[in-house]
Amino acid sequence: MSSRKKLLQGIDTFDFSALKGRKVAVIANYTSIDKNGVSLIAKMVKCGLNVTAVFSPEHGFFPVAQDMECVGTENKINNIPVFSLYGNSVETLTPKKEFFDLFDTVVYDIQDIGSRYYTYLATLAIFMDELQKNQRELVVLDRMNPIGGAFEGSLLDDKNYKSFVGYVPLFHRHGMTSGEIAEYYYDLKKYDFPFKIAKLQGWERNSFADDYDYPWLPTSPNMPTIDTAILYPGGCLLEGTELSEGRGTTMPFLLAGTHGIDPFCLKKELDKENIPGITFIPMEFRPMFQKLAMKRCGGVYIALSDREKVKPLRAYISIIQVFRKMLGDNGFFRAKPYEFIDKIPAIDLLLGDKTLIEMFYNFASDREIDSYLKQCEENFEKQFSEFRFYD
Repeated sequence: MSSRKKLLQGIDTFDFSALKGRKVAVIANYTSIDKNGVSLIAKMVKCGLNVTAVFSPEHGFFPVAQDMECVGTENKINNIPVFSLYGNSVETLTPKKEFFDLFDTVVYDIQDIGSRYYTYLATLAIFMDELQKNQRELVVLDRMNPIGGAFEGSLLDDKNYKSFVGYVPLFHRHGMTSGEIAEYYYDLKKYDFPFKIAKLQGWERNSFADDYDYPWLPTSPNMPTIDTAILYPGGCLLEGTELSEGRGTTMPFLLAGTHGIDPFCLKKELDKENIPGITFIPMEFRPMFQKLAMKRCGGVYIALSDREKVKPLRAYISIIQVFRKMLGDNGFFRAKPYEFIDKIPAIDLLLGDKTLIEMFYNFASDREIDSYLKQCEENFEKQFSEFRFYD
């Protein structure tokens, strides 16, 4: 008998009959499934709803496109047209005005992973911005935060570092569900379009996705496991560098390395950092695509040894600083445009906070960074407690 806990997500608790007689669009991808693996679209069609359009996020409805890859033309689903909200320019992130003629209600249901860099919630927030101008009803089918309610980091300065990887002012590891963030953003922006949330039943904030009897899918091409998601609030910082984060291998965000590094020397330096919750294993690997494609790289496998103790943001800042000391800053950081932004370095967009950025570039000690982040984290409850429905 399974010891996993029972969970109902928004797709399971919502009464779809409430949408009969309306033109309904969905913002969805293949993670939009119920407890039996039935897709949101199939469920709605079976209920006799008039589903008129599907809007897909980065990677497409199915996880075919890699990160920052134009999705292009999507295939119809159940003969329903699918429109991509991720193309080859920043303008494609915003739904076109004519799309709003297609529906009376739009339903959002996509699995997030608990980090502010992950772009699905940016897609939702941008859509909300347009709903305020073209008023239609929004229904958010809430989903669990698969890495729990723990939070870490500092609040995004969205006046100076707003981007598709940092659109809603959240902490790096935000500790909230999709519905909670939607409610927070709606309140923050003082919006007034019709809005409702179908809440979870059975979710506990101090839990992980694999505690439940619910099917888990890799949420994007490089997010295969829960452990990957737990480390991602720090691991994504590697995207701001020219180091490989393991894209193009079977271990994305669990690898870090580059051409010409001795993995044993690297492990020796990393072990000196005494980073809690992770273990470093010397590794050589060869990405088949993306950064350093087809080059043999030296690096480490970053093994998650304690989910409760790990502080992924602090951990990966320390990891990157070790690489910087070994390699120097010349050519170290990503200089190419990142998520359509070319005037602000990718690492700055990801850190998203001037004080933290300056501390990072100036090699502030782990203790100094920890002290600063603790000050920020003390304000978390004051900023977000009223939006955390499940406490």
